[in-house]
Order: sequence, then structure tokens, then C-alpha cells
Amino acid sequence: MTTYLHVTLEVEATGMARFIETMGEAVSLLEGWGWKLHGAFVQRTGKLNTVIDVWELEDFGHFDRGLQQFRVHPRFSAIKKALDETVKSETIVFADRLSYMR
Repeated sequence: MTTYLHVTLEVEATGMARFIETMGEAVSLLEGWGWKLHGAFVQRTGKLNTVIDVWELEDFGHFDRGLQQFRVHPRFSAIKKALDETVKSETIVFADRLSYMR
């Protein structure tokens, strides 16, 4: 059963360019392991420098499988360091698709 992952990230204003560059690399890796990025957004109103990513996963366990592959990748340490230095907070929510979504 498909599961959706909604990630909200509060990014340091001065680190946004570095965050975007780093996430570009991370997305390429995660999509190689089957995650599908449906949307990546930055808020224009409300809490500024807030990024929302929406991912499609095969199932709930796909999250852990993807992270396990990511953690052993040679670039993981550098990517994690850049995200640790640019992201103030992260909220991860798992969701199921409703019947009216096309």
C-alpha cells in the first residue's frame, strides 16, 4: 500500500542556498532507492524559510529501507553535516491517500 511522507523543514535563512544544493544531491540518491518526490515547496507566506517535501513510498517500511541505504552511502556524512548546519527543525508525518485524490 502506498504511503506518503510529508516533511516540513525550518531552514536557516542564511543556509537556504546550501540546503537546496544539498537536497538536490539527497533527492537523487533517495529516488535511486525508489522514493518518489511529488513536490518540494518553500513557503512565501507564514513562517518564512519553511520547506515542505511530499514523498511517495511503497509502504511504511520503505522509509526505513531507504534510510538504511542512505546511511551507508559514501556521501551520507557530508550530506548529513550540511543538513545539520542548515535545518533548524524537521517534522515528519506519514499519511495515506484519500479516495478523492486523482
